[in-house]
Amino acid sequence: MAQDPVEIGVLGALEVRRAGTPAALPGARPRAALAALAVHAPHPVSVDALVAAVWGDDAVPARPRGAVHTVVSRLRAVLGGQAVRAGPAGYCLALPDGAVDVDRFEALRRRAAGLPPDRAAGALDEALALWRGPAYAEFADRGFAVAEAARLEELRLRTVEDRAVLALRTGAVDDAVSALEELVAEQPLRERAHGLLMTALYRAGRAAEALDRFATLRRTLAGELGLDPAPALRELQLRILGHDLPEGASPARPAPPVRPVPPAWRPAADAFVGREDDVEELLRAVAAHRLVCVTGPGGIGKSRLVAEALPELSRRLARPAVVVELDDAAPAQADARVAAALGLGTTDGLRAAVLEYLAASSLVLVLDGCEGVLGAVRDLTEAVGRAAPRVRVLATSRHRLALPAEQVLPLAPLPLPDPADAPDRAALTASVRLFLDRLRRVRPAAPLPAPVLHDIGELCRRLDGLPLALELAAVQAAVLGVRPVLEGIGSGLQLDDGAHGPLRAVVARSYALLAPPDRALLGRLSAFTGTFDLEAAEQVAPEPGEARAGLTRLVQASLVLPVEDGAVTRYRLLGIIRAFAAERADDGTAAAFEGWAAGHAERCARAAAGPACGAALRRLELARGDLASAVAGALAAGRLEPAARTVGALGLCVHWIPGPVLSEVILRVGEHPGLEGVPGAALALGAAALAADERGEPARARRLGARALRAASTPAERYLALAARGIAAMYAGDRGEAARYWRDVLAVPGLPDAYAVDAHAVLALAHAADGAQQAAEEHAAAARRAAERSGAASRVAFALYASGEVLLPADPGAATDVLREAARLADGVRAEQVSAVARVALLSALTRTGQAAEALELARTLLELQRRAGHWPQLWTTLRILAELFAGAGRFEAAELVLAAAETAESAPGLAGPDVERYRALRATVREELGPDRAHRIATLARLLPRTEVLDRARDTAEELYARSSPGPESAER
Repeated sequence: MAQDPVEIGVLGALEVRRAGTPAALPGARPRAALAALAVHAPHPVSVDALVAAVWGDDAVPARPRGAVHTVVSRLRAVLGGQAVRAGPAGYCLALPDGAVDVDRFEALRRRAAGLPPDRAAGALDEALALWRGPAYAEFADRGFAVAEAARLEELRLRTVEDRAVLALRTGAVDDAVSALEELVAEQPLRERAHGLLMTALYRAGRAAEALDRFATLRRTLAGELGLDPAPALRELQLRILGHDLPEGASPARPAPPVRPVPPAWRPAADAFVGREDDVEELLRAVAAHRLVCVTGPGGIGKSRLVAEALPELSRRLARPAVVVELDDAAPAQADARVAAALGLGTTDGLRAAVLEYLAASSLVLVLDGCEGVLGAVRDLTEAVGRAAPRVRVLATSRHRLALPAEQVLPLAPLPLPDPADAPDRAALTASVRLFLDRLRRVRPAAPLPAPVLHDIGELCRRLDGLPLALELAAVQAAVLGVRPVLEGIGSGLQLDDGAHGPLRAVVARSYALLAPPDRALLGRLSAFTGTFDLEAAEQVAPEPGEARAGLTRLVQASLVLPVEDGAVTRYRLLGIIRAFAAERADDGTAAAFEGWAAGHAERCARAAAGPACGAALRRLELARGDLASAVAGALAAGRLEPAARTVGALGLCVHWIPGPVLSEVILRVGEHPGLEGVPGAALALGAAALAADERGEPARARRLGARALRAASTPAERYLALAARGIAAMYAGDRGEAARYWRDVLAVPGLPDAYAVDAHAVLALAHAADGAQQAAEEHAAAARRAAERSGAASRVAFALYASGEVLLPADPGAATDVLREAARLADGVRAEQVSAVARVALLSALTRTGQAAEALELARTLLELQRRAGHWPQLWTTLRILAELFAGAGRFEAAELVLAAAETAESAPGLAGPDVERYRALRATVREELGPDRAHRIATLARLLPRTEVLDRARDTAEELYARSSPGPESAER
């Protein structure tokens, strides 16, 4: 017979309901057992843990297992015989999803995140209605429930704040004010609530009250904790004072320091003709609006206009620019493209990572070619508008985004000559000027009598003044003459296939003029979405040895564009030409492209283990997008061998960071159900395990690493599998297990020197953390010897990093020089992973040797790079080191805030070895300086603050101390 459904409530006093009716649960011990099981559901709770939860400080029964069984039997009598299940690991609740009110609460929160504002508000109201009082009310001070009760209380407070944000967005300002005033009264130090209340009061026309709230908070923080309000609130106060709070804006977070980095997009080398007024209009629009969309048909010059304006735009706004090219992206790839352009690290929450980064940034985000991903870009841009008040979004698209805040800038074709104009007058119009400029570049001495100028004017009119069509036609005219091109274009030719008719006709004409081998080569090159070099062109070419001459002819026809990259020339196709050529590409194009990707990755992997390491990692960096595209295409077509070969080779480049898009496809290959038995499967599994390590998923990494180890047979395969298992164990905090795996690496027969470096270096770090100094020094020396034999600069840098860490406790001065050299070498070969860890260790060395000014300067850079990468374990390590600097400068309140937050943060790594005692002593000193009451209040605040707010405060304090330590103009004059 079916049992009545059971519901358990812990968001308040513990309660049980059967079929909606309260069911009595008599006795304190069954109630404590149920609470402990609910805290850990659906995972099992051991008998020992249940004994501690149920009996607490009372005397434990002589036969604890039997006593626990009795308590569980009483629970089953109320919940049902199958509701509590016994297993080898202990007891667990076996109830349907949603049976515990916590699960329903969190599910409603997740659901609200994907709903429109009005429906999201209803979901959050439903979630908050589940609360009847403090979570685990009668057990909130018991050891088994303390952390979970605190977590749920924080979630409740965030939900109240999120509901207020929705009220502001839907215009229910008074409701937001009422809810936030109640929350601020309950939590007087909760800064996000204060910021939202200030915003709500301002929206309600009560700006003076908003400023009073800020003044009250400032006095409270200064008087009780010795702290200033967060940078976000100080920024919000200034906006309210200046009546400069845009509709819909959230309280701002402070921006990181603007670095004078030039935009990644470079204007083309040829003349920019006829768009001077458009550039100025674009500059004014972006300065005045947070979202600008340049619209117009394909080939009209939207991207070129933005590229030309970008350097001046960055200069005027004092913000760097980041360009995201989306013209060939699928809708599901939009977030990944943005994350990759921002340089964010590997993460499975791409949208959240992008928004978290942009919320603390001040930059111009260029989204180029949005028409194919319009819905995804619209959603992302709307979210950026809410989360990132200092970010300006500049989009290009054939269609507007259709957002309320959008300023549309329609780009018109170039002005055309009037048919009645004299030839010399017609030659002054922008469209004719562009045509003549491009014609003379190919044929400088071309005669231009009046009849030819007349034909050029007519040709410009037939091509509607589209810049790309004019450029291609000019190249054709240089070869054929203007009149044949004019006759070939015809009149009114329209091909309704998504491209502008005249432009399509010109591209088709250029294509038709090619010899068949050049058409075939262009089709093969259309597989590349980024830039490529001559070697890549040769590898995908239909005929060996024909690529060099064919590529030269395609460049001369303006169908392939050269891109200067230092001493090397690379090439690219415009999106419209790529799409046209792809339609006509032969059947062997996909296989040739996938073969290039596998070969390229394998060559780079071999070179990365030797003296050519730097060049290899540079080539991987340039090909990152095309490698991801090739693997994704191979997966979609069911061709697992090239996919496995590519990602397996990338896995061997362990000191290169593949980025979020490539990491995602690596995991897809590693978890493909048909991978077993495919050539290259073992390396692909190892690469996927490493990708899971980087995403902070040690259980997933261990599972993939175990499969890789079972499939491994060659030294490289065993190395990669064991390395992935070792890193997963290290991230999980099991240094003993990690050391065993790395010792197994050293036992692999025929192990290359480059791989031995990694094993010796990690073992040196593990022994140093355990205080085994002699063993640490021996492995560090072995790592250096192996690195020298390998000739790989990335391995030399890694061995030096490990040596610096080993030196650090006893001789921080010597360690400083070693770590500085490790970072320099890693930077030189783009070994990003080594560069990051070496700089964190260098920061610690500088701090210990009293070089505070240099340490603060380095910390500012590290915080920005780590925040961009989303690597919170490294961020917490950096913040802990900063706490030492703060204490040394007398900023004990800032030190306590950071140390208290790190103590409870889930993403903060545990302390090990000598660090345990050093930070214990630091914390004791800080708390003694502050006094117990003040230290306790700061620690309470630290637990309430989101980690990004802790980071913002620490960065603000570091900036202040750095400014104080840097000599200003006055001191320089003295």
